Amino acid sequence: MERAERFIVAFNKIEKYFNQQIDDTSYVPFFRAVLRLRKTDAIVNRYHNDLLEYSELRNAIVHERTEVNYTIADPHIEVVEAIEKIAAEMVAPKLVIPTFAKTLKVLQADLTVKSVLNVIRETKFTQFPVYRSKQFVGLITDKTVLHWLAGQLNGNFNEILKTPIIQLVDDRESEPNYHFIPRTMDIYQAESLLLKMYKKHQGIAALLITEDGKPNQKLLGMVTPSDLLHVP
Repeated sequence: MERAERFIVAFNKIEKYFNQQIDDTSYVPFFRAVLRLRKTDAIVNRYHNDLLEYSELRNAIVHERTEVNYTIADPHIEVVEAIEKIAAEMVAPKLVIPTFAKTLKVLQADLTVKSVLNVIRETKFTQFPVYRSKQFVGLITDKTVLHWLAGQLNGNFNEILKTPIIQLVDDRESEPNYHFIPRTMDIYQAESLLLKMYKKHQGIAALLITEDGKPNQKLLGMVTPSDLLHVP
């Protein structure tokens, strides 16, 4: 298959995806569909600039032909592979599970600050879901512990180390630094949510993944800002 043909096939898959998402009885041009969907669709928003350029290229390929088998525009292979990748991600986007499935270090609420410091020293974990028995009560991070310790400098250090970590959770005065999401969320929705929450709260640490996005369900994984930087 020629590069132009491959480009059109991928373009048509994207256009079909747009039609499914918009579900409008009247025809919505590709260009307008991009502008419309970028407000609500994380994948379209991520690639909207590229998609607008592909719209112009598609018009050059299809509408400016001088002969049946001759196209005035022949896309570079890099462009073809890029639009094929976008089309594939729209048809079957990567989900947070299994992409971010991981075993998390869960802490019990009565664990002492000293014990948490030992966990931080001995592992590479930086976020810790905190439970009271099987009930989720909050999320602490290595920075949470550091800032809390800094506020206790005038106290008795040995007594400070005996403090149960539930107090660190209770002492947080800001908005929650976590959000639960379902395992069926795609990675682009997760990225968009994480960014939105970061802009709003300036302190989001992680998205916690459960079956249906409910706190009382088993933790299946976690998404942090740094995780999104390393998605293949």
